[in-house]
Amino acid sequence: MALQFQVPQFVDVEDKIFGPLTVKQFIMFVVNALIIAAFYVALPLPITVTLAIPTTIFFLLLAFYKVNGRSFMWFLFSVLHYVMTGKLFLWERRGETQKIRVASASAVETALIRRGVRLAERRGPTTESRIQQLARILDTSGKIVDEDLPVPSGFEKA
Repeated sequence: MALQFQVPQFVDVEDKIFGPLTVKQFIMFVVNALIIAAFYVALPLPITVTLAIPTTIFFLLLAFYKVNGRSFMWFLFSVLHYVMTGKLFLWERRGETQKIRVASASAVETALIRRGVRLAERRGPTTESRIQQLARILDTSGKIVDEDLPVPSGFEKA
């Protein structure tokens, strides 16, 4: 008889430690309470209430709100990272450039033939009309409806 094991599920869900709150949420409530207590001791009551409301809203967002499945704290870190870092990325060539000596076309062909590489037929220089034809093939995903296009060798017109 084969052994069966229970596969854990929901491993990315944080443990609830203090009632329905996780450790992070509980710590955020404690920090919020300490900040409001500091406001109460240092400032008059109307100013304390005025500052306590946005502070509490901010800590509630940190504790419970999720942006795209990630906590609001990670969202704020991402925003700060985006704001603080540079936005202009330039490619910069590093290292020395090397000059390459190109052999004549016939020397390259003979070297390839010696290695057993078969060469394709030469078609001549690439013309502007050929480039336009290739661009049309790419744009239409190979579904060309233009009748006046030349048919490549080895293919038949349908």
